[in-house]
Amino acid sequence: MIRVIDVAGIRLDDYSVRELIMILERELAKPGFHTIEEVNTDLLMLAASDDQVKKALLAMEHTVISEAAVLEAVNAGTYQRKREVEHHDFFYEIMRVIERNHKRICLLGVEESRTVAMEEKLCRLFPRCAMVSFALELYEGAADALVNEINAATADVILSILPSPLQEHFFMENREKLSANLWYGIGLMNPETVRKGLLGWVDHHIRTYRLERHINRSKQESVKNGSGKQE
Repeated sequence: MIRVIDVAGIRLDDYSVRELIMILERELAKPGFHTIEEVNTDLLMLAASDDQVKKALLAMEHTVISEAAVLEAVNAGTYQRKREVEHHDFFYEIMRVIERNHKRICLLGVEESRTVAMEEKLCRLFPRCAMVSFALELYEGAADALVNEINAATADVILSILPSPLQEHFFMENREKLSANLWYGIGLMNPETVRKGLLGWVDHHIRTYRLERHINRSKQESVKNGSGKQE
């Protein structure tokens, strides 16, 4: 059964981690360019004002909810589902699949320092992964050269840590040129960070409230636009 939820016109996968990993293992065994992106409240609201971001999210084969606030804003998700989202369980499971299958990773970031730091972190977490990294700041004004070098690295997986909306813009501009098997956009998500304590609780509820308001405004605009067309 296909499991999706609609958030202001963006359809998000709502499979458990186990279910989505099983789906992806079947899909990744096939040739082609497959795509996944981690989605949080900020990205969903950005999609309302940035058409390229919205197009990128709609173009993704799979979207991974990376923040429990998204589930709560649409009154979805069990305790277990929210917990696996907050603990980034999907990220760890898909990275284990990549590691187990000896896939080569291309890590794509903006600043060289942060990209190298993330590469070191990932190599510590997944020591059997072969990895090469590229930083956009070293290719300013030479996007084609960067894409050529990514392809020359013969990476199976492009793991993007570009911030939004740069991540989605890069994807839309270059998706037909990339030769990897999988694009996996995680943006600025830190897999080792879990919100805890009072500040985490407050931040979670603020973000849930903001997304609820965004969804309600979107519904009101849809109704208004629909009424206008009928007239």
